Formats: sequence, C-alpha cells, structure tokens
Amino acid sequence: MTPSRPRRLSEVLERYALGLARERSLEVKKDDGGKNRGKLLARLKRLGVKGWPERLTLYTRSLPKGCQPCLRGQGSNLVMTLMCNRDCFFCFNPKPRAAGMSVHGRAVRTLEEVGDVFANLGVRSVGISGGEPLLERRKVLALARNLRRRFGPDLRIDLYTNGDLLSLELLKRLKAAGVNGLRMNLAANGYDAAPAALARRVFKDVEVEIPAIPEDKPKVLALLSRLEALGCRHLILHELFSSAANIEAMQCQGREAKAGKREARLTWSGVADSEETALSVVETALRERRKISVYYCSCGTQAWIAERAMDRMKTMRQGDNGEL
Repeated sequence: MTPSRPRRLSEVLERYALGLARERSLEVKKDDGGKNRGKLLARLKRLGVKGWPERLTLYTRSLPKGCQPCLRGQGSNLVMTLMCNRDCFFCFNPKPRAAGMSVHGRAVRTLEEVGDVFANLGVRSVGISGGEPLLERRKVLALARNLRRRFGPDLRIDLYTNGDLLSLELLKRLKAAGVNGLRMNLAANGYDAAPAALARRVFKDVEVEIPAIPEDKPKVLALLSRLEALGCRHLILHELFSSAANIEAMQCQGREAKAGKREARLTWSGVADSEETALSVVETALRERRKISVYYCSCGTQAWIAERAMDRMKTMRQGDNGEL
C-alpha cells in the first residue's frame, strides 16, 4: 500500500474552512434551556428585534457595514497569519499555529494573488484576520494599500485584532492605507475597552466582536455601556462554540454542547447557554433603548455564510482548472 502523503498546511486549512474536518464533540447538555430560549425569542419579537429569526441572525438597530455584504454572499476573509500573541480558550483556529496567508483555507503567497482571488470572487467586503494580523503589520499595511488601489473606495476593509499591538501612529497608518474599520476581540484582554478608546481617536467605525461566554454576561453588559459612551456603533456577539482546536479547553472547563441538530456545514458546534446569554444581552439593549446596536451572529448565521463560502470555493476551483 502506498503511504499517504502528509497534508500541506493549506490543505488542512481548506478542509477546516469547507466543513470537512472531523472533530470530537462535547457531551450534550440534557437540559439545554430550550424553553427559556423560546421565551427570550418571543420577548425579542415584541420588543421589535430586527433580522432573520429562522436562523437567529438578530440585531437591535443596524448591521455592521462589513457584515451586510457577507450575509449577501459578497464578503470574504484573508487570514494574514495563524500566529497570535494570545492563547484564548475559545479560539477555533487549527493547530499548530503557523505563518502564511490564506483565503477560505487556500494558501496565497503574494499580495497580488490575494487581489486576484478577491477579484475572482467579486467581493464587496474583506476582513483581514488571524491569529493576530498585526504581528505582520507591514504586510497588513501593504495589503490594504494594494486592495484600495485595485478595487477603489467601494470595497469595505475591516481589520480584526485583539488591540494589544495598536498605537496611535499605527492606527493613523492603517487608516491612510485604506482600512475602513476595526473589529476588536476584547474578550481576549478581559473586556478592557482601552484599545477601543484608542482606536476611536482615529477611526469612526470601531466595533467589538466577542463570543457570548455565559458566565461573563455582567462583564459584557459593563462593556456595552463603555462602548456606547465611546461612540462605538456595534457590539457583535457570536455563539461560543467548540471545535477540534479548542475542545480540550472546553472540556477542562466542564462545558457542554447545546442540544439539537448540528449545522451540517460547520466544523464546530454551539456551547450550551451561550445563545441564551447573547439573546439576553440583545434584550437588555432593546429594553434600555441603547444607541449602540447589538448584533447576534449564531451558528445558524455562520452556516448560512458557510454555504456561500462553499460556492466561492467552487468558483475558485473553476478559476484554477480544478487545482488548489
């Protein structure tokens, strides 16, 4: 029997991005709060929540500008590097951490190739993420400049960061390079809003995107007030989920999986009580008529987006004559 060749990093990433990676699963919580979730959704409907309840894509005032094209199948994401200066228990990126750029799991080697891929996909919004992309800040700046020159002012460019490596000078350079806004993971630093306050000195669009960790709800509500005072427009909550990369950390913390059928397109599954936590924060924002918009991006939303990612990967294959 011919031994199988070891997979390249890009192949591992591609399988992960396309929902083909296998994973172990958390034990399913027996009492998953389904009745409570139903009551929460009924109250949210009465309070006038917006969005698509059938897939739990819900928001209080408006959707972030970068999310709008994504939900229409016109968004994409570049992983600048998987390397990171943090080691969050909830991180879902595959291990081992590695340098190198990829789009939907496909390795890309040059900034010009990145532009070609995005042109082939016909995207209207792009996220530059990681890992922590600012570990490669020169590449981030060069990429933003290249994309802005090639696609003009209509392309939305958001940078995903934990904020640790930001400075006033770097923020000004990012804006001058063509970055439209920042998406900040402040769960990584214990919900300290200081990086968002710094970023607001330069950027109009400073948004915070964090997982809805059940025991951290009081901290999230405190952060919500701080972000509103800073003039931030959006707090984005996504469902906490377990994947092959973080399941051991989840198990060590005694977490359980949400009951119900898993989304077929995803390589991860929701963690019990996270959705109820997110919906409760949405309810608070509606009841208190907060000016900042809270957007809940559930596993159902991510499955919706993943279907479009599959379509994009098919387009990429056709553009490469079947070779990746």
